[in-house]
Amino acid sequence: MNRMPALVVFACNWDGLSCIEAAAQSGLTYPPSVQLVKVSCLSRIQQGFILKAFEFGADGVVLLGCDPKSCEFGTDQALLDRECEKARTVMTMLGIDEGRLIRCHLGRGDGQAFVRLVKDFMHDIEKGLSGKAGKLRH
Repeated sequence: MNRMPALVVFACNWDGLSCIEAAAQSGLTYPPSVQLVKVSCLSRIQQGFILKAFEFGADGVVLLGCDPKSCEFGTDQALLDRECEKARTVMTMLGIDEGRLIRCHLGRGDGQAFVRLVKDFMHDIEKGLSGKAGKLRH
């Protein structure tokens, strides 16, 4: 890959966004090819949003949410699991490695973990993912 991978990060309004804000407040940086999309809750994400990100040129998509035990909305994890699986099925049919979609839960305000996650995921994409498909990262 000659260019830096483009990522779309769908971040929940609570723990996910707090990690991004903490990174900014701490002066931590991540590549400019990371696009952030704030959503009220990851349970609002449908497969169409994920697939549209790839259609518009994303090399990877991150779903950054709350720990299910501390979710402000009581996220329906089963619903989110189904939407991710539907998206991965279509991704596979389109020849997109399903490892280019990851879900992760980071602790509230963990900016360092967010920056590390983004950089590690970009590195994985550059290296061809090598079997890291669909893992839930913490």
